[in-house]
Amino acid sequence: MPEIFENDIKLHIKNNEFSNLYFIYGNEPYLKEFYAGKIIEKSVNKDFSMFNLHVFDGEDVLLNDVASCCESLPMMDEHCCVVVKDYKFDKANEEDRKQIEEIISDIPDTTILVFWMQNIEVDAKKNDKWKKTLTMMNKYGSCIALDKKTRSALVKLLVSGANKRGCALSSQNAEYLINLVGDDMNNLLNELEKLCFFADKSEITKQHIESLAVRSVSARVFDLATDIVQGRNEKAFEVLRTLLSQKEEPVNINSQLINAYVDIYRAKVFLASGEKADGAAKYYNYQNKSFRLTNAARDASKIDISAIRVCLDILAVADTRLKSSAVNKSLILEETIVKLILAANGERVTV
Repeated sequence: MPEIFENDIKLHIKNNEFSNLYFIYGNEPYLKEFYAGKIIEKSVNKDFSMFNLHVFDGEDVLLNDVASCCESLPMMDEHCCVVVKDYKFDKANEEDRKQIEEIISDIPDTTILVFWMQNIEVDAKKNDKWKKTLTMMNKYGSCIALDKKTRSALVKLLVSGANKRGCALSSQNAEYLINLVGDDMNNLLNELEKLCFFADKSEITKQHIESLAVRSVSARVFDLATDIVQGRNEKAFEVLRTLLSQKEEPVNINSQLINAYVDIYRAKVFLASGEKADGAAKYYNYQNKSFRLTNAARDASKIDISAIRVCLDILAVADTRLKSSAVNKSLILEETIVKLILAANGERVTV
C-alpha cells in the first residue's frame, strides 16, 4: 500500500474502517501519541480492552508473543488491537526481521497491529534498515509519517483552538506565541489551554502571552543574546541565572547562543548587501523559522560585524571548554557572557 497521510488516518478513525497494519512514525510526538491513541480507542471497546488490547514495549518484546496475540480472536468485540511501541527495527537481526514479515504478511481480518515509534527516530535516508522497514510495512499495511506542522498550519490550529474554547486569538498573536513557546504541539496546546482559561471567553492579547506563556529554552537564550547586544547587562545575567537555576545545561545554553549569533551574523551580512535579513532563509535551513532572521536584524543594527565575529570565536572556545574541561561549567558560561558583553561594546577581548 502507498504511504498514507493525516487526512487518511482521520477518515479511517471517523469511519471505523482500519487497515490491519499501521506503522506510525515522524518527528511530532503529540500527533503520534494522539493518532495511536485514537486507533486504540476506536478499534477496541474499553469494556473489553482487558481481553482485546495487547500493548508491548519494544525494548523487551518477544516476537512470539506478538504473533500469538495477533492470532487471538477478539472477545465480545469486532477487533483485537496489538500495539508494539518503540521496536528497534534498526537493531533487529535478519531472523527477527524475517519473523516480523511472517507476522505482518498474514494478519487476521479481526486484528489491528500497530507499530508505534513514539521515541525512536526513523531515518530512512541515512539508515538502510529503516528504509527496508518502511518498504516492508508499506507492502502489507499503512505507514504514516506524522511530522511537525508548518508554521501556517500551527497558526490556524491555535486560532481555531482558541475559537473552540470560546476565546479569540489573532493570527499575529498566534505567531507570537509560537515564537516564544516553539513549535512543539504539546507545549503549544498546553499554553493555549492556560491562556484561554485566563482570558475567560475574551480575546487573548499579546500582554496575556508575554505574562503567562512559558518560553522555550531557545527563546529565552535568544532573549539573552538580545540583552547582551542591546547593552542590557543586568537583564542578561538575570536571564542566565534563571536558566541555570532551572537546571538547563550550560553546554546547551552556549549552543543556543551560537545559533543566535549566527542568525545575527547572517542578518547583518544580508542587510549590508542591500537585501532583507530573511533572505538568508533561502540559503540556510530556516524551515518555518525565518522569523528568527527578522528578529536578528533588530540586534544586528546594534553591533559591528567584526564584533559579531569575535563573539562567535568566544562561543566556539567556550563550546570546547564546556565539553572537555573539568572546571565548573556555570563559571565558564558566566565568563563567556562577560566576554560577549565586552565584545559588543567594542572592547578588545582575549578569546
